[in-house]
Amino acid sequence: MNAITFNLSDTAYVRAQHAALLLNRSVEAFLESMLDTALPVLETAPPNLAVELAELATHSDADLWRVVRNPMPAEDEILLHDLLDAQSERSLTEDESRQLENLYHHAGRLTLLKS
Repeated sequence: MNAITFNLSDTAYVRAQHAALLLNRSVEAFLESMLDTALPVLETAPPNLAVELAELATHSDADLWRVVRNPMPAEDEILLHDLLDAQSERSLTEDESRQLENLYHHAGRLTLLKS
């Protein structure tokens, strides 16, 4: 365990205290569980994605909803499906394979950010 001291506004403290009381927990235990939930695991993420994931913890609810509702661009999704269909019928060219890999990474990044 590591000890840390920080200041909370009266409003934040009262909200945390009320929630902890309802859950029959200490304020410290409640806040620790909130941090565990809010902070993403960054140690195993690629560095550029780790930065994006860490930044999500600082976004407002409205910003987070925008991330969740942000779809893959339609043209990318169509290309992804076309390439997958082509891959099931024949060998892809080098360029097509590279495009497919990039689209997979992009789709995976969006999915991870939304989760």
